[in-house]
Amino acid sequence: MGNKEDQRNKLIELLSRNPGLHFRAIQRETEMAVGQLEYHLYQLEKNGKISSKRDGRFKRYFVSENASALENNIAYYLRDKKSRDIIFRLLRVSHEEAERLRKKVHLNQSDFDMTIEALVDDMILRIDDDEIYIVAPDLIKNAIRKVKTSFLNELAESLIEFLDSE
Repeated sequence: MGNKEDQRNKLIELLSRNPGLHFRAIQRETEMAVGQLEYHLYQLEKNGKISSKRDGRFKRYFVSENASALENNIAYYLRDKKSRDIIFRLLRVSHEEAERLRKKVHLNQSDFDMTIEALVDDMILRIDDDEIYIVAPDLIKNAIRKVKTSFLNELAESLIEFLDSE
């Protein structure tokens, strides 16, 4: 029984450092067998220790105890390039007119509209008179600070790529 608890505690620790990891990334990090990992994730989710959110074909996992639902949503969106680019841009400029923002982040209208709608629905962004704002910039900055170095490296590379494209 201790072994199961040890494995689950390791999963919780991993997800605390890396919110929003998907199944295969967790499997690579832990080197657990697929069935074993499925079982432990299922049990942790069933017991309310972790939560998950579908991201296209991926299911991303988050620790329930360490973060609010909003913080988990922020981590979820920071792992997506489209929403991450929008969030980074708005962190830099505080607010921006929708069409100008769309052009700055190099998205087609459909992708931009879907991404903005999701970010607004999850209360990350708000729209006021065609200007788009981040609802809680400090919360987003803190969410970025909480994640593991490898995730920060991914974000930094994306930010550098974004800044170089301007």
